[in-house]
Amino acid sequence: MRPLLVRLVRDSSVTALAVLVLLCCTVLASPARAADCSAGTLVTVVAHLDDDLLFVDPAINERLNAGWCITTVHLIGGANGADFAYVLTRERASRLAYARMAGVPDEWIESTVMIGGKPLHQMVLKAKPQIRLLEFRLPGGAVRGGRVPLGLLWEQHATLFTYPMNADGTGRVKYDRDSLSAALKPILAQASLIYTLNPDTVPFIEHPDHIFSARITRHVAQTLGHSVPIVYHVTYPTGNWPANLPSAEVQRKRDIVASYFSIDGSEWSHVFGEFQWNGNWIARRYAFADRTDRRVPDFQSQPIQLFNVASSACLTSPGPDETPTLEACTGLPAQQWRWEPLTVYPGNTRNAALVSVATSQCIAELDGHLVAQRCDQWDMAQRWTPWDFGIVYTPQRHCLGENGGKLMMRGCTALTTRFRWASTQHTQSNDLRLATAMYGDVGGTGEQSAVYVQRRHDGPGFDVYVASLAKAAAPALWYASAVPFDPRATAPSCGADALCFDSARFLLGDFDGDGKTDLMVITARKGGTAFWLLRSTGERFDAPRLWLQTDTTFRPDLTQQYVAGHFDATQRAGVLIAQRRAGAGLDFWFASSQGSTGSAPTLLAEARDMQQNADLLPVQSASRAANSRTSLVALENVDGKLALTTIASDGTRLNIGKRRFLPASFMPDFVKAATGVMHGNDGNTLFLFTPHFDETGEDASIDIATLDMGNAASAPLHATALRGLAWPDVSPAFVSDKLGTALVLYRRTDATLGEFYFTGGAPALTRYTYSPGNAFAPGAAQDLGKLPGLFSETVRIDRLAQ
Repeated sequence: MRPLLVRLVRDSSVTALAVLVLLCCTVLASPARAADCSAGTLVTVVAHLDDDLLFVDPAINERLNAGWCITTVHLIGGANGADFAYVLTRERASRLAYARMAGVPDEWIESTVMIGGKPLHQMVLKAKPQIRLLEFRLPGGAVRGGRVPLGLLWEQHATLFTYPMNADGTGRVKYDRDSLSAALKPILAQASLIYTLNPDTVPFIEHPDHIFSARITRHVAQTLGHSVPIVYHVTYPTGNWPANLPSAEVQRKRDIVASYFSIDGSEWSHVFGEFQWNGNWIARRYAFADRTDRRVPDFQSQPIQLFNVASSACLTSPGPDETPTLEACTGLPAQQWRWEPLTVYPGNTRNAALVSVATSQCIAELDGHLVAQRCDQWDMAQRWTPWDFGIVYTPQRHCLGENGGKLMMRGCTALTTRFRWASTQHTQSNDLRLATAMYGDVGGTGEQSAVYVQRRHDGPGFDVYVASLAKAAAPALWYASAVPFDPRATAPSCGADALCFDSARFLLGDFDGDGKTDLMVITARKGGTAFWLLRSTGERFDAPRLWLQTDTTFRPDLTQQYVAGHFDATQRAGVLIAQRRAGAGLDFWFASSQGSTGSAPTLLAEARDMQQNADLLPVQSASRAANSRTSLVALENVDGKLALTTIASDGTRLNIGKRRFLPASFMPDFVKAATGVMHGNDGNTLFLFTPHFDETGEDASIDIATLDMGNAASAPLHATALRGLAWPDVSPAFVSDKLGTALVLYRRTDATLGEFYFTGGAPALTRYTYSPGNAFAPGAAQDLGKLPGLFSETVRIDRLAQ
């Protein structure tokens, strides 16, 4: 990085003497060596001192690792009118986080520099001077309404004073719209690439400070006179969108953000979770790109969907002057909406109109009902608070929700997932890559048990619980993988041979052939894949032992899915590796078990035409004979259609059958599948679980269809419906043991969610005993009770893509 040119410009807020002092301090505090920025300079402009860490990274770290210089600009100091001490606390937290990102000691050179005629607080990392943090220390606004100083400055030409620039509480700086632009412009002028937040939304979908910081950045960047790539990052709504970062990046990012919150609030346990605000954003980065030479207005309205998480349905406008409804999502214009900003004072919560793209009408609330009307921005009945951590507030300050497939409005206390909304139907609730409980005879008694992995909040480790499927009983802790977290460490918490939740995948199988089901944990290691065997003693899982270490040919980031099963002539379960081929298709490799170790993988089949998003379900013969082989059924999303392919095992090869498509009513994004035993079908029955959509007003339910896999001409048949359950809240499985065959639902209870929770709820188990016959007729529900912990903390990614 070339030394910043210090320009002394006449400024009414800084005396000549102060300028000389600032210049002196700047020169004396300059780093001992200049940074080399020849690879490029990334300038990131955000509002608060954690926005860059939560919403932009790991993109910052990627550029750092590529040798770029990193300048991060925080416009806001502190938050919500906090005092100056909190500003300094947040800056200290940011320094620790960036030092951890760089992997060096937390030692910085702090100074005050003049940029665009204004003094800014600068922090340069000693060991890596290419990292520079610039603090404007402007006052911040509130997330849920109230005064928004940055919005007043930008939209109403207000004048703001910053927090002090000096540690003794002196040196406040005055800004208006022009002077803020003048100070930001020379910083952006150094950029090879600009990152900022999302300018194209309305408060309070995202924090008002986020939006205005991004609009200011875009506006100033458009005045640079040359073209620079600029990338905008979505913030709050991503908390209930599907995770989209690689597992290794997620683990690294959790370390960095937890280091930050070890100072800012001294509480970092929520960072290792997936149930509450900061923790939800770690595994996600959603952004859209542009260039600075494309002139666009401060705000561009984008069509969205309003997707109800519990019902899996979309808000729909049937026609002009009609009442909106909830319908199955189709993507048609009737389900496209815009939040249009209204003329209001920045910080006013009733700040947006809900406009139908299909009719251009606004939705009003009249006498407790919603109705489409001609838009009138001065009509208070059309003024909404658009979104607040998944909650939509109506003009009369009710909360919009769902009950029995119908829209409802009620008071905003004790809300459940029925009142959670997303701006897209692709959400965490229908992310089919996710898995929950596994099932196996871990005790060797002939009875199946549920095995689930629970995140720990004291670090990135996990606990493994075993729950009975025979009766309601407290689950037993069978293994604890505590991984210490040190907020001041420079090395990753999940290095070496540590087993961490986000970077591991899990399988159950009798890998040593002793009649008891064992746990296999799969991680990246030494450029390849490590398979760790945790043997079952009948009462607990032993400490992990390295069962197999592969070379770099096999890596978790190339493996769509791992499946445990009997694919060879041994009586021990091995591991099938569905490896992505270069370009398209999958290769099926098999690591056979030698007992305490695994053999090098051998190729069983090449599926050149199979979609890389395939979901592989094991199918075991109903005979359960000693020499029975595990086969597979592959479910694929092919151009928006659900297809299935049977894959038979002969003990040495996998024989891939012909793909067939299911009816269009089975939408790939809304089908959960399981295989099980039905009378006369030798176990080759596929069960398809879909949300139930109708207009009967009945409670949320799940439709179950069956498909005879042994008959190539068979079609799915509706078998039954499960009432009182929401499709996103259940993970279905079929188990067979000495107690018989049963449908088991590992499910989230419809629990009250916390203020900033996107997900949550207690996990529970329900068993439906299967009655033999020609039709699937599950018996009465047997409630096996709630389980300790949170449902969302037992949900993990099992496949690379869906």
